[in-house]
Amino acid sequence: MIITKKKRYNIIKILIIVCLIILLFIVGVYCTKIISLMRLDYTLLESVTICNNGVYDDILSKGYSSSITKIIGDKNYIDKYFDSYFYIEYYNQENFLVYINNLLDLGYTSDEINIINKRNDLVLKKYLEHTYVKNINKWLEYPYFKSELIDRYLSYFSGDYERAIIDVNIGLDKNFYEYTTIVKDFSISMLVNKYNELDSSFTPVNLVLLDNCTEGEHYLVKEAKEAYDEMCLASKNAGMNLSVTSSYRDYKSQEETVEYYLNLYGQDYVDNYVAKAGFSEHQTALALDVKSSVASPFRTTPEYKWMVDNSYKYGFILRYPEGK
Repeated sequence: MIITKKKRYNIIKILIIVCLIILLFIVGVYCTKIISLMRLDYTLLESVTICNNGVYDDILSKGYSSSITKIIGDKNYIDKYFDSYFYIEYYNQENFLVYINNLLDLGYTSDEINIINKRNDLVLKKYLEHTYVKNINKWLEYPYFKSELIDRYLSYFSGDYERAIIDVNIGLDKNFYEYTTIVKDFSISMLVNKYNELDSSFTPVNLVLLDNCTEGEHYLVKEAKEAYDEMCLASKNAGMNLSVTSSYRDYKSQEETVEYYLNLYGQDYVDNYVAKAGFSEHQTALALDVKSSVASPFRTTPEYKWMVDNSYKYGFILRYPEGK
């Protein structure tokens, strides 16, 4: 068949027109997708990134994500985790997606991952990257959760997350007087108990003799004495009659106290109610035992109720509530 020059020209012309129509259609579809994404609050650049990575339909059905465009462009992106990626908050840090993938591999949800990341605890992140902790979000609800104690929390846990954290923080997952910490320096916030021990030579500074609401010779450190004086005055104004039965005891005095109660009531009583020497808060001179000077037993008196309701106002607490 012989095609004339004119016919050949017309065929080429038609082919060009068809190509232009196809191109315009493709461009039109692409532009429509870009516009649809921008209506969801994605920027032009983010919209182009989404279209170029082939996840337009998935994202259009989900809506807006502040992180997904940063994640889909990462070389460590994994298709099967798209649904989780969509809800993960992005952080600009080295190997972010590698870390996220490790957590997803272990079974953490996007919500749990966001909670972990917000805590920004490097010790915790390193631990969880290789270990699955069920309901990690419930553990992290409590600001006093300590990541370095997580193994102890898990071993001690019996259903109550807060109780496990508090008990382990105190040391109640260990036997009394084991794995103790030596407290060397005095401060009004120092903690002394069956896990935090004072040396036999420890003597608090600024010991002052009590001269209000007291009987006999009792000492506290200056700050505690001043606080007790304020409380004494307030109690008198409220019609109460407070007095002190015991305050500062040095190491030797506490040894004598233990021996006294051991002879009187036996070892079980001492183990439950009397601190060994070095483990008594009385040695800090920040603690004291009070009573009603007009009635007993103390727990049944108006003075006791007043103390429970008001002592915190002056810096004191009931150290061992019933059952503790």
